[in-house]
Amino acid sequence: MEEIAVLEVLRRHLYLIVALCLITGVAGYVFSFAITEKYDATATVLVRPHEPIKIQGAGDTGKEFLDFPVGQMASVETASRTYIQIIKSTALVDQVVRELNLDKPQPDEEVGSGVFAWLSACLKAGVKDSKDYLWDAVAIVKYGRLLKPDPFTKAVDDVGRGLSLKSYEDTYVFDIKYRDKRPRTAAAVANTTAKLFIQFMEKMRSSEAKFASDHLTSELEQSRERLIAARRNLENYKESHGVVLYQQQYDAQLRVISDLQVELANLDQSLAASPGTLAARADAAKRERLLQILNQRRVELNALPGIERELKLREAEVDVARTTYDTVAKDLKDAEIKGSDPVPAARLISPAAVPELPSRPRRGIIAIASLLSGLLVGVALAFFLEYINRRVRGIHDVEETIGLKVVGTIPDTDNLRPWRGPSTETAS
Repeated sequence: MEEIAVLEVLRRHLYLIVALCLITGVAGYVFSFAITEKYDATATVLVRPHEPIKIQGAGDTGKEFLDFPVGQMASVETASRTYIQIIKSTALVDQVVRELNLDKPQPDEEVGSGVFAWLSACLKAGVKDSKDYLWDAVAIVKYGRLLKPDPFTKAVDDVGRGLSLKSYEDTYVFDIKYRDKRPRTAAAVANTTAKLFIQFMEKMRSSEAKFASDHLTSELEQSRERLIAARRNLENYKESHGVVLYQQQYDAQLRVISDLQVELANLDQSLAASPGTLAARADAAKRERLLQILNQRRVELNALPGIERELKLREAEVDVARTTYDTVAKDLKDAEIKGSDPVPAARLISPAAVPELPSRPRRGIIAIASLLSGLLVGVALAFFLEYINRRVRGIHDVEETIGLKVVGTIPDTDNLRPWRGPSTETAS
């Protein structure tokens, strides 16, 4: 029953609801012509990554083709945010404004012929004047005096707000889009921004390559000096200890000691065979000398592991210095190749063309939104009028008003006259 009552209320106020829908729809559509038309121009740019992005899983290997990752699902969201911050930076936007003279007064748009075009121009002029008055009022309330924005600063802010960057998923392709009320200005700003962005990326790559080359050149010179010093230290140590080849020297010392031990054993046999003779005394003196030589040789043999250890340390220093020198030399060569790479870091794939049709306002959406708003207002107004209306329309209203049940009704006699026929008074 409640649904029937709601539908009855809507039926009684149907004309009001329809009228409000039509009025708001037409008003919204007409008002859309007072909104300044905006044109979108888009320039497409390809940015080559500085380093190939590799996402390796178990048993996966990174693949590249022309410095681009192949077969990887690499996210470029961070790169997109970085590039939009570069594009919207004050330095780059300032260059765009200065190059295109956007801070200078621009020619007014041409007004078409006809009453409708004239009416649209009047509405736009009224909206523009209203915005100026509103800005002046806000400035007075906020700052206590009337302030006019600097034309250059205002142009920079407008360009920064109009610029946007769109990235395509899993690619290094970006769209630089600019929205403006003048189609030629929109295309010029998009193309100029893309050109300056490409120049900025190229300058950044050149400066990075130059800085890396200068740094690696000095590092290479230091590595060369360390390598020369390590080699000189090794040669000096070999000369001071008479080290040519450790294993050969060790074997030579063992052979000398073995020969001395054999000769000493022969002397012992001679002394045992003829004790107390003159030859025996000569052999005894010779034996003493052999013992001294043998002890000296053993001391030298025991010292050989320490010499070997020091020798290995110095050879390791030479190897480390040589490896560092080779690594720095390779990095320097890579930096020089990167600096002289003819392929730019960013390239313009598709320049922005002058748009022919405006992208804003969307008059269809505005008209539909206005129509729906009128519908909501009409329904709400219908229920409000029904709430404040206290007239009695039927038996249900009587029962609700007096709080009693209706026992019977008396028909209207005027409705019964056609059944009785026309009266004499009516005919007269």
